[in-house]
Amino acid sequence: MEITEKVGNCPFASLIATLIVFAGVGTFCGTLYRALAIFLEKIMNELFGFSVTWLSVIQVVFVVVAVVMGLFAILLLVFGFLATGATRKNVYSGARCIMGGRVSAAFFMVICYLLNMAWMCITAACVVPVILYVSINSICNNDIYNKNANSVTTCIKLSQFGIYRNQTLSLGISALPGKDQLCEQTELSRFCDRIVEAGPLFCVAFAGAFLIVLGLTHFMICLSANYTRIKISKELTEYRDAVDTEELELENNYDKSLSRI
Repeated sequence: MEITEKVGNCPFASLIATLIVFAGVGTFCGTLYRALAIFLEKIMNELFGFSVTWLSVIQVVFVVVAVVMGLFAILLLVFGFLATGATRKNVYSGARCIMGGRVSAAFFMVICYLLNMAWMCITAACVVPVILYVSINSICNNDIYNKNANSVTTCIKLSQFGIYRNQTLSLGISALPGKDQLCEQTELSRFCDRIVEAGPLFCVAFAGAFLIVLGLTHFMICLSANYTRIKISKELTEYRDAVDTEELELENNYDKSLSRI
C-alpha cells in the first residue's frame, strides 16, 4: 500500500517532460557549441584568416542557456511533485495555499509559453545552417571532391552567403586581414572537410531544439492539469469543511438530546 501511494505521488508527466528538456538542452548546447567552434577556428580563422567575435559570444550564451533551462525544468518538476497525489492535499489545503498554488501554476504557464515561443524561433533559425550544409555539401561532392586540381573552377566566396567582410573600406578604413574567397584545390578540400565535420552537428542541434520545444509543450500541458487539480482541491476542501461542520452539529445535537434524556 505504501509503495502504491509513493508511486501515486510521482508526477510521471512532469518527469517525462523534464527528461525531454534535459536531453534537448544537452544535445542542442553541446553540438552547437562544437559546431561553432569548428566554424570559427577551422574555417574562419585558419582558412579565411579572420574571426567573427559575436559568434564567440554566442558560444558562452549557450552555456548560460543550458544552466538556466536545466534549473527551470527542475523547478517545474518540483512543482509537479507538490501538485500530485497526497502531497497536493497536504501542501494545498488552506484557502491561501490553494490560491498561491493556482497563481504559481498560472505564472509557470506564462513563462513556459514565452520560452516555448522563443525556442520555436531558435528552432526555425537552426534550419538555416542545415540548409547551408546541404547546399555546400552538394557543391563539394559535385565540383570539388570529384575533380583534380587543374579542373577545379569553383571558388567559395563569402559574398555568396551574405557576408561582406570589407564593407567598411569606403569609409577610409584600411583593409582587414584575411581573404574573402577560396579558390585553390587544397583550401577548397579543407573547407569541404570542415563543412562535413560541422554540418551534422548543426542537424543534431536542430533536433535538440525541437526536443526542447516538445518538452516545454509537455510542461504546459502538465501545468494546466495541475492548475485544474489545485482549483478542484479548493472545492473539495470547502466540501470537507462543510461535511465536518455538519457532523459536528449532529454530534452536538445528539449530545444535547442525551443530556435531556
